[in-house]
Amino acid sequence: MKFTPEQEEIFTFVREGEGHGIIDAVAGAGKTTTIMACASFAPNPARVLFCAFNNSIAREIKRKFGERDMQAVSVKTIHALGLQLLRQHPEFARRLEIKENKYVSIYKSDALQEKLAPHQAQLTELSGYAGGGANGKKAFASKNLAFKIQRRLLDISQKHRSCLNGPSRKGFEQLIRHYGIFTAAEEDSETFSRELPHYYEMHRILLEAGSTMAAERHVIDFTDMIYLPFIWKLESAVKYDWIFIDECQDLSKAQFAIAAKYGQKGSRILAVGDPRQSIYGFTGADAESFDRVKRMTKATELPLTTCFRCPKDVISLAREIRPDITGAKRRKGKVAQILPDGLMRIAKPGDLVISRLRAPLLLLAFEFIDRDVKVKVAADEAAEFLGELKTLFKPDERQAAIARRFKTFRVLKEQVFARNMWVIRQESARIKNGDAREKYLEGETEYLEKRLDFLQKKYKQWKKSCRTVKALLKRIEDYLSAESDAVRLSTIHRAKGLEEKRVFILDYDKLPYIRQQQREWEMEQEENLRYVAITRAEEALYLVESPKKKAAEQDK
Repeated sequence: MKFTPEQEEIFTFVREGEGHGIIDAVAGAGKTTTIMACASFAPNPARVLFCAFNNSIAREIKRKFGERDMQAVSVKTIHALGLQLLRQHPEFARRLEIKENKYVSIYKSDALQEKLAPHQAQLTELSGYAGGGANGKKAFASKNLAFKIQRRLLDISQKHRSCLNGPSRKGFEQLIRHYGIFTAAEEDSETFSRELPHYYEMHRILLEAGSTMAAERHVIDFTDMIYLPFIWKLESAVKYDWIFIDECQDLSKAQFAIAAKYGQKGSRILAVGDPRQSIYGFTGADAESFDRVKRMTKATELPLTTCFRCPKDVISLAREIRPDITGAKRRKGKVAQILPDGLMRIAKPGDLVISRLRAPLLLLAFEFIDRDVKVKVAADEAAEFLGELKTLFKPDERQAAIARRFKTFRVLKEQVFARNMWVIRQESARIKNGDAREKYLEGETEYLEKRLDFLQKKYKQWKKSCRTVKALLKRIEDYLSAESDAVRLSTIHRAKGLEEKRVFILDYDKLPYIRQQQREWEMEQEENLRYVAITRAEEALYLVESPKKKAAEQDK
């Protein structure tokens, strides 16, 4: 393999340089291949640690090192390194239990609910959902609020542990504002300042229960793997001369702290990443991770600016965001703007369709299902799609035979629509800005209508085999899980790391996605998402305009 001059400079730094390094690599630059080649210059492969982004990448890299007769290189995810630290602890060695939904179980336990009950009651009262309501609408809204509280607290707990957020009330407030745990409208509401202390106390109770379970019963979840070794000040018995870190732009503070525990005096770190592909800030990853790693390690910065994936015209578009990116391909490729109906005409199996938001993908999936076109959606994303449809209905509505209980789907639809619209109006009432309130109402109403209309249409087509909402959702799930000859649908976040010959970006004219009271780091990550989306294309890139833009142009 012939390497570029920039890659050769990196190799020289590894062989002859001193100190730590950080590679600033554009999309498609072969950054993983580059640092794997760097590892071959280490005198002793057994003293090399390679930190991979996820398990599938770790397995692939381990296989490649094996092909190069470098089986001694240790290839692990950072979570696996954290778990290794915990297992070195004498009390945890044999009794450690990993429970993915640990904090959900804790939250739902009777003991914790008893402790949280006074705060939950106060939050329900502040939201105006206490007591009964016509047709049970208030009770339904109260249940929705309870689910929101649970979701928020679990989100806060995960981010607190990933960010190594301090225990103070001030640190707590900074965390929830930084990560937008609440919407701008919720933060702007009159009751927010009174709600916040209750969330702080509930978070403290949940976090204490989680730490106690780890210490006494040795039960952890995945975030505990990177959180507990830090707060318990565990150190690794194994140290390495070289630590290579892939995708460093997406490290949380806790993750970098874990990797650093495997170094010692004289060890060298070589990290690689692309600041413009930092898009996971919402998960707890540090939006400033690349610069922080560079600053903390006092690293020498090394560029990697040649993209081997994208053709010339795609590179030209990407250069609007990252001016230093260059392309290795001589072909121009194709970049074309198309309308939504154009996408439906030309999309074919093997194509990748990506979107900033999940809603447009769900509506597009509806169109493909209507045309009996196979669709492939990642399992977790499909679960989110179905969960979104599922929560529109009460449990008994999902289970009931539609014809027997409601006579027609229309009757069920009207009932569900009225109940969900009541909740939407209650939520909109919390938005002070009139224009923002109207926009929220319009968007949520239209989206609700489209989902229910689709389900009604499918019920008419499938009612012989799908007599319940539950059966309808199962049939839709089957459509979203095609293994071959399918159009692949993905959010931009999940498309990172993917590439395809032909790529479609939905609602391209709305990128970068802007919303009210957006934080500076969020605005930067929105532009990064546009860059990630553009650079998935190997041959052709189709920029799909939003339906609203098309309608606006027709009205002129």
